[in-house]
Amino acid sequence: MRTVRLSLWLSVLLLGLAGLLVTLGDPVTAQESTPVSPATNVTISIANMAFAPHTVVVATGATITWRNDDAVPHAVHSLEGWFESGELSAGASFEWQANQPGTFRYRCALHPAMEGVIIVMPGGAIAPLPFDGQPVENVYRDSCGGCHGPHREGATGPALIPERLTGTDEQYFDVIKNGKPGTVMPAWGALGMSDEEVWALVGYIRSAVTAEEVQWEMEQIADSREVLVDESTLPAAPTHDGNLDNLLLVTEREARSIAVFDGDTHRLLGHIPASYRAHGYAFDPTSDRWAYNVGRDGWLFKIDLYTLQAVARVRVGLDSRGLAISDDGRYVIVGNYIPATAVILDAKTLEPLQVIHTDGTDPDGNFVHSRVAITSDVAPSLVGPYFLIGLKEAGQVWRIDYSQPDFPIERVENVGRILHDGFLSPDNTRFYVASQKDNWMAVIDVATMTVVERISTGKTPHPGSGATWEVNGTVYGATVHAGEGKVTIWDLSNNQIVAEIPTGGPGLFIRAHPKNPYIWADSVFAEQPNRIYIIDKQTFELVHVIEEGIQTLHPEFTADGRYVYVSDWQGNVVRVYDGLTFEKVAEIGGVTTPTGIFSTERRLETLGH
Repeated sequence: MRTVRLSLWLSVLLLGLAGLLVTLGDPVTAQESTPVSPATNVTISIANMAFAPHTVVVATGATITWRNDDAVPHAVHSLEGWFESGELSAGASFEWQANQPGTFRYRCALHPAMEGVIIVMPGGAIAPLPFDGQPVENVYRDSCGGCHGPHREGATGPALIPERLTGTDEQYFDVIKNGKPGTVMPAWGALGMSDEEVWALVGYIRSAVTAEEVQWEMEQIADSREVLVDESTLPAAPTHDGNLDNLLLVTEREARSIAVFDGDTHRLLGHIPASYRAHGYAFDPTSDRWAYNVGRDGWLFKIDLYTLQAVARVRVGLDSRGLAISDDGRYVIVGNYIPATAVILDAKTLEPLQVIHTDGTDPDGNFVHSRVAITSDVAPSLVGPYFLIGLKEAGQVWRIDYSQPDFPIERVENVGRILHDGFLSPDNTRFYVASQKDNWMAVIDVATMTVVERISTGKTPHPGSGATWEVNGTVYGATVHAGEGKVTIWDLSNNQIVAEIPTGGPGLFIRAHPKNPYIWADSVFAEQPNRIYIIDKQTFELVHVIEEGIQTLHPEFTADGRYVYVSDWQGNVVRVYDGLTFEKVAEIGGVTTPTGIFSTERRLETLGH
C-alpha cells in the first residue's frame, strides 16, 4: 500500500469512512469531481460517554460543533491547547473553527478516557484519496479481518470494538503504525500507510458496531463452547480452607482475573483466570460449588469454587453485561450489548438453548436493536419461574418463563429511556429499574407486567445490584446516582421518597445487609473519589464517611454482615472494615485494579441472582 495524502474531495472521503458519521453543510455529491474548498460544518455528538464520530476529516476553515447528548456534563479539551469548551451541561454545544491543517487530538477534561481526533486537510490541495479511495471498512476487512474477525469480533487477534479497547488513542495508533513485537501484527506504517490513514483506522475501530454488522448466533455460540476441566476428575471436597458460604469474589478489572477472599479470615485464597473485565456474577442457588461469571468480551465461565478454577466456558456474545441463574439451578441467562441478544444456556453444560433477539419500539416510537441492560431472576416460590431482562434503548422489560420449553416472553413497553441497573423487592412482586435519561426508577408489577410508578430519584440513577431493608415492618429501597452526589431512599409500600442524602459526587454502588444497621454507598466518580458513605437504616442520617485510598468502590458485606469489603481500583488493594465501628481491620494487596466484589451469600438473596 503506497503512502497517500489527504484530498479535498471531502464528500467521497467521508463516504469512504463509513461509521465515522458527520453532519455536513454545503454537501458535494460523490459524482462531482470539483474539489471541496468551502468550510464544512461537522457535528460531533457526545453520547454514551464517547465522541461520535471519534475521527472526522474536514477541510481547512471547517466549523466543528460538539453537542452534549449525554445525561452528564462533559468538557472538550484540546491536547495541544487549540480549543477548550469548559463544562458543557446536557444539551449544550461548543464550536471551533479549524483554520489550519493538521491532526488535532482532544479528550473530555472530565472523563479523560473519552478521546477524539480531527484531521484538517490543507486548503486547495489536490491529492489521491486515502486507501486509494477504498472505504475504510473494506481496508479493515482485507488487511485486519483475518486476525481480528471480519466484524471486529476477534479471532486469533483480540476483538476491536469500543468496549474492548481500554488503551489510549496514541497506543492504538502506535500499534497500527509500528506493529507489535513478538506477534504477527505488522508495522503498517513501514508498509506505506500514512498517518492520516492510521488515524482513520483508529477512528473505525473506535466506532460503534451495529447489530447488522455483527452476527453471533446459536451456531457460533455452540462452536465456541469448551470443556476446560473434566468434572468427573474434580475432588469431592474443597481443596482450600475458605468458608464456601462466605467467599468474596473480586473482579481484577485489567488483569483478566478474579481474586477470591475468605470472608472469615480476610485472606486472599487465590486467583481464577477469567476474561476481559469480569462483569456479571451468579451463584448456583442449589449448590455451594458452582459460580458463573461473564466477561465484557462475552465469555461465560462455569467456576468450581471447590478448586477455584473454571471448568467450562462459552462465548455468548462479543460484549456482554448481565448474568442471572434460575432458582432451580438449571438455566443461566446472559444479556449482551453486542449483538443485541439474550442467551439462555444449560447451567450444567453451558450448552446454548435459545438466542433471543432484543429488538423493540422505544418510548419515542423508533424501532431499535437494543442492548440488554440488566438480567435478573424471580423466585418461583414468591411470584413465578421468571427471568427479567431490561432493554436499554428500547425502554422495555421482558419477563421470560423458564419453566416452559419455548421460554415464552411477556413484555412491558415505555418503561423509560436508557434503562440500566435494577433490583427486585424482597417479595419479588416489584421490579425497580433505572431509567437514566428520565432520571427515575420505574416500578414494574412482575405478575401483571405493568408500570405502576415512576420515582424521580435524581440525575442518572445507578442502584447497582440493589439495596433494600426493613425497619419496623416498613421495607425501603435506595439508589445512588451516576449524575450527582446523592443517595435517594423510598418506601417500597407506596414508592414515596423518604430521604435524600447528599454525597461528595456521583456513585455506582450501594448495599445493605439484614444483619447490619447501616447502608454503605460509594462515590467513585466524585471529584474526590475515595469516600464511602455510611447511612443509618432507621434515621436515614449520614453517620460516617470513610476517606481512604485513591478510588474506592463497590462495598460488599460478609455473609454475617459483620464486615464490609471495599475495592481501591487505583490503589490495587482491598480493604476490610468493621461493619459496626467502621474501623479498618485489614488491607489486602496482591490484587490488580480491583473493582466489583460479590459475596457467595448472594445465591440466597431475593434481589435477583
